[in-house]
Amino acid sequence: MRTYKSALALLLSLIFISPASAVESFTFSGNGYGHGVGMSQIGGKAMALEGKSAEEIIKYYYTGVVVEPVADWYDVRVNIGHQLTSASITLNSNVGFIDINGYQISDKTTQANFKMSPTGIVTTISKSRVLVTTLPATKEISIQWSGTRNLPGATAVVAFNAGKTQRYQFGQMNLLVVGKYFEATNTLRLKDEYLYGISEVSSAWPTEMLKAQVIAARSYAIAKAGIYRPSCDCDLYGTVQDQLFVGLGKLSEAKYGALWKAAVDATNVDEESGLTATYMGNPISAYYSSSTGGMTESALNAFGTDVEYLQPVADPVSLDPKRNPNYAIWKRTVSGSIVAKAFGLLDVQKLTIKDKRIEATSFTGAKASLRLETFRSRAGLPSSFFTINI
Repeated sequence: MRTYKSALALLLSLIFISPASAVESFTFSGNGYGHGVGMSQIGGKAMALEGKSAEEIIKYYYTGVVVEPVADWYDVRVNIGHQLTSASITLNSNVGFIDINGYQISDKTTQANFKMSPTGIVTTISKSRVLVTTLPATKEISIQWSGTRNLPGATAVVAFNAGKTQRYQFGQMNLLVVGKYFEATNTLRLKDEYLYGISEVSSAWPTEMLKAQVIAARSYAIAKAGIYRPSCDCDLYGTVQDQLFVGLGKLSEAKYGALWKAAVDATNVDEESGLTATYMGNPISAYYSSSTGGMTESALNAFGTDVEYLQPVADPVSLDPKRNPNYAIWKRTVSGSIVAKAFGLLDVQKLTIKDKRIEATSFTGAKASLRLETFRSRAGLPSSFFTINI
């Protein structure tokens, strides 16, 4: 009977006491934005303003690398729409045409709508919002447009909407059923068609920093190219999960788009190769982020794997409010429920940071530990360079 009463008392304490005593929120103070591994973009910009070259910037942030020509003439498959149930495409130029599995669209008032169905992707064609025809459901759709390397004719620009509209001049698209959804990809030549669309820094930044960003982006893409990911039907995501790819959006920036194109072109060595950061002869996974906590982070601390060229270096500019106005210092409050979910616990009563990890303790005494970067990502904090406000 005593054992039964003790168990009942414990159960009641968990039911009634734990929720009442759960911490409602935690407040964090920190510096920087992003994972902090590799090149600091704010730091690189400052170095360029001080007269440092793109190569000097790259060699500072990536330990022991060489900047040299590497082949980049081949195509990469970039995911531009993940786990889609619907999407659409229209002609965004006054000339040219779109070819969708053999069906052609040659005017701006005609739109192709794609929708997932139990039998595959159904394509409906409408003109001025009036249905024209419906194409048979299929597991895969090829989309090409004129003026590209894949289809001759007048130079067309297409507008593809997968939740957000992006315009594309280069490449060819593919829609493929993967599980319950379909994936949208654009296959482009790495050396120019892909790099022209990378939007990771302002095109108004100093030329040498733009060139350093191109070298880092090229290096990262080459390192990832050829590693096919079935879940996205791609080599690279066109989001910050890999590198932000905005199609024609970067080149079409008023005044500054030409500066980004010039930076890409300036790092092209010839028709088959471009300047790339290598370590012991191999292109590096050139991680980069906006800014840091005054020192870049190692790949070991952030991701759990030691990488020789991704070691901490000083980055004091990231702590300067004048040069990093939004993230030199920041403060965020996160609900207790989000923090608990990050650790996979029912609740969190206490947080402690030790040895580049953060540990949570629940009401029952259960503990869970995460790398700071993992927690940062799950909790939605700007960076992993933070302290816990008591």
